[in-house]
Amino acid sequence: MTETRFRSINKIAGSYKNSTVVDIGCGYTPRALCEPCKDMRYIGCDLPIVTDEIAPVIGEMCAERGMKSREFHGADATNYRSLRDALNNVDGEITIISDGLLTYFNNSELTELCTNIRRLLKEFGGRWITSDPDMNPLFMAALKAVHGEAAFEDLVKTMDVYSEKSDTNIEVQNMTVLAYDYENSMKTVTDFLRSVGLKWEIVPMSDYITEIHSLADYSDEAKADYIKSLENVHIWIFTPDENYKEIEENYDSDSFGVTANAHGGKMEISLRGRLDSITAPELLGVYEKTTAREKVEKIVVDASGLEYISSAGLRVLLLMIKQVGNGNLTVTGQNETVQTVFDQTGFTDLI
Repeated sequence: MTETRFRSINKIAGSYKNSTVVDIGCGYTPRALCEPCKDMRYIGCDLPIVTDEIAPVIGEMCAERGMKSREFHGADATNYRSLRDALNNVDGEITIISDGLLTYFNNSELTELCTNIRRLLKEFGGRWITSDPDMNPLFMAALKAVHGEAAFEDLVKTMDVYSEKSDTNIEVQNMTVLAYDYENSMKTVTDFLRSVGLKWEIVPMSDYITEIHSLADYSDEAKADYIKSLENVHIWIFTPDENYKEIEENYDSDSFGVTANAHGGKMEISLRGRLDSITAPELLGVYEKTTAREKVEKIVVDASGLEYISSAGLRVLLLMIKQVGNGNLTVTGQNETVQTVFDQTGFTDLI
């Protein structure tokens, strides 16, 4: 699966020679060095903890190969300002790539991501390339090549394992195409894309894949079946819908603040701004510093100033719940956006 996505997307991205490749997480480590993109300007965006580790390593490898240097910027894909800052020195169109990223997002995060990408493409021009919506059909194609008719049973077992290990609900997202419910799931995906102002083109992966090295030890029949099945697996190419009427929003309001105090076993926390992957460590640090000096049995979170919360923010709140026990963390004043995230992830049942 990884090889198929990697090769096919690289071939498409590499055809836009005058474009800057903007790789948003989950895949840029080898792509920064790959043949189709080696002569193009390349920017990798991910959480700072990742880019800080990767940047010097890729820099050395590029120097050894006589390649152009690669840029890396810490960013959260749901945080528009962090993405825009990564492109401050970019002139001309961009080719945004995401590979495996969407599977980590809930529906509210997908809306933030798509809105951010639409804004960037409207400003710079270009396109967004991903195979993520077709992850399920690709998974089924790979499973069938190896497991035959038992593939569907294996898929169900895998989903059950994920659900058991997850801290929050795992549900089919608004950008998930299902091989076993293709027509209905495609309608859900395309309706969602219209709602966030994106147009789409889908191209079969089989147009870009003739051989898969990962299947070297399998039978010729399995190889042929897999390549044939890629006719029903697609790469999606997104561009902004010029007829979309954008809602006036303050995208630059991404400041974050947290205050906390504890007394008599009760901790009060006040949040403002965006709580996402960039800012969640700050909340965690404040919480750990406070609980290191005070015993905390109950927590009250004032979310009246909180504009948005992502999965990273939820994980910090979940850690608090695990430490003080279910029913001992209360959130007050949350806006509709934050409440929707709570409802979609099943977090409402925990607070």
